[in-house]
Amino acid sequence: MVPLVSWNCRGIRTKLVDVKALVNSFHPVCVALQQTFLKPNAHLKLRGYNCVRKDIDTGISSGGVCLLTSNHYPSTTLNLHTSLQAVAVQVHIKTVVTVCCIYLPPNDAISRNDLNTLPTGSGSNILCPFTARSAADRPRHRLGFGLD
Repeated sequence: MVPLVSWNCRGIRTKLVDVKALVNSFHPVCVALQQTFLKPNAHLKLRGYNCVRKDIDTGISSGGVCLLTSNHYPSTTLNLHTSLQAVAVQVHIKTVVTVCCIYLPPNDAISRNDLNTLPTGSGSNILCPFTARSAADRPRHRLGFGLD
C-alpha cells in the first residue's frame, strides 16, 4: 500500500511540527493540505518533499492548498486552468497516478465548469482528496488513505 495523507490543517505555520510527525511516521508519497493560510511570498519547505501551492491573498488568513510530493517518486506538476483552490501532480508510483488537492470554501459558488477543468482519467488513476465545509462543520482530518 502506498500511503497518502490529506489534512485540512487550518493554518500550516502552527502545525508544521504535526506535518513533520505525520511524514516521519507514515512516509507518504503525497501530503495534501487544505486551508494552509499562507501568503504567496511565504516559504514552505519540508526536507525530502517538493511543494506545489495555490495561495489566496485576501489580506486575511484564509484558504489555500498545498501538495507535498516525496522526492523518492518522480512527479510532474500539472497546470490547472481553474479559479478553484486546487493543485495537481502526476506521480510515478507503480503506475502514473494523478493527485489533485482541492479546497471548496463553504460560501463559494462552485460551477460545474470549474469542476470540469480538473484532471480527468483516461486510463490513469485519479485521487482527489478535498475538503468541503459547511459553516457547522469542524475541521476534518483524513490521515492515511492509501492506494494498493
